[in-house]
Amino acid sequence: MKYSPALEKGKNILILIAVNLAIAFIFLEAGSLAFYFIKQKQFFYTRTKAKEQVVEDIERLGIRVDESIVERLHPFFGYVLKQGAFTNEKLKLKVNKHGFFSLYEYPFVKSNKKQFIIGVFGGSVANNFAVDEYKNQILSKKLQSYPEFAGREIVVLNFGNGGYKQPQQLLILNYFLALGQELDLAINIDGFNEVALSNLNNKAEVEIGMPSVQHILPLTGLANNNLPPEAMSSIVEINETKKQLKAGIQKLQTCQLALCHAVTSLQVKQLVNNYQQAVVKYDSQVKQSHLDTANSSIVYIPKADSVFEDAAAFDKMASMWYKSSIGMNQILSSRKIKYFHFIQPNQYYPTKRAFTPKEKEIALDNKSPYIEGVKKGYPVLLSKVDDLQKARVNVFNAVNILDNTKDTVYKDSCCHYNSVGEEILANYVSNSIIKVVRESK
Repeated sequence: MKYSPALEKGKNILILIAVNLAIAFIFLEAGSLAFYFIKQKQFFYTRTKAKEQVVEDIERLGIRVDESIVERLHPFFGYVLKQGAFTNEKLKLKVNKHGFFSLYEYPFVKSNKKQFIIGVFGGSVANNFAVDEYKNQILSKKLQSYPEFAGREIVVLNFGNGGYKQPQQLLILNYFLALGQELDLAINIDGFNEVALSNLNNKAEVEIGMPSVQHILPLTGLANNNLPPEAMSSIVEINETKKQLKAGIQKLQTCQLALCHAVTSLQVKQLVNNYQQAVVKYDSQVKQSHLDTANSSIVYIPKADSVFEDAAAFDKMASMWYKSSIGMNQILSSRKIKYFHFIQPNQYYPTKRAFTPKEKEIALDNKSPYIEGVKKGYPVLLSKVDDLQKARVNVFNAVNILDNTKDTVYKDSCCHYNSVGEEILANYVSNSIIKVVRESK
């Protein structure tokens, strides 16, 4: 073959390009390895299959990648979860036919005399408390270690759902008692939703005592089929972003190279930002739609005449919360069922807690819509504790129970606790129950 300088030159250029690409790839892979090690504190190629940080961030933000709308309107409770959602096959946990995440269908009927039924009421913190109990039995084991509960089979029934606030707990208690649900003890964990979410109701000119506007307005908008075209477009955008998020998360689990993982992580983070922006836009569109079509809605949600001034608004919230707890106690006491009311800790109510660096990053958001309600509302709620105690309500101010641990206890910028926080809460609840049971002998 005749020697061709042009061919040889082209070959050399291709080799040079290939070498440069290989060097670039090595540098990018090395940089990705270093980035992964700094973030995860482990080597990428020998990493344990722990939950990805970006996945934890998604869960912390409350993004559901599998289902868009899991709540359903309920004629008595406002809304419940979709039956069958969030199924956990390993624990046999699922949303039961009444819309509560539980091991049991309701009414639960005792199968033997050793069973001791505890009902848990409240919002998402109460729901998480019950679900953690299904997983770890911290409350049950602690109670069973005392003679008063030795040999008893503790059965926990979850009547909590995200966003619930008084008087929803009172209404749910009455409903299930009317259905014949037997209880030996009731726990109500609340406080945060009563001020944080009721404050949002007030700002939206919706009656404070109605269910959370964050939950109920999107559902009623869909039920009325009166969402504006812009909101429907936002729903499509949100759903498409969630599909991409799910695909990105699945890809993260299968990446064989650190560079693949780094690029995919950045893509997922951008999708999370897109999702949040779309949700903010959708919420704004839904609220405006509610204001424009409130009178023509087939779902009746009482509007307030105006936005209450803060002092009047938080007094009304605290009064409703107080009267609802009194009502639960009276109903249960008349049936000789002990009632325990716990005011939950929250990161936006100032205590002596020293937040960990991780908590400062994930649990404190100076743009949170809940800060105002907590800071202004919690003091008003706590001013009612003495009156509740005088009314013979077993009420416990638990806002300080997380102060003595140096571990991270909050897992998001709302109000929820990680496993450490859940254990502290469960121990506090069990200790409080035992104290009251022994004092009442």
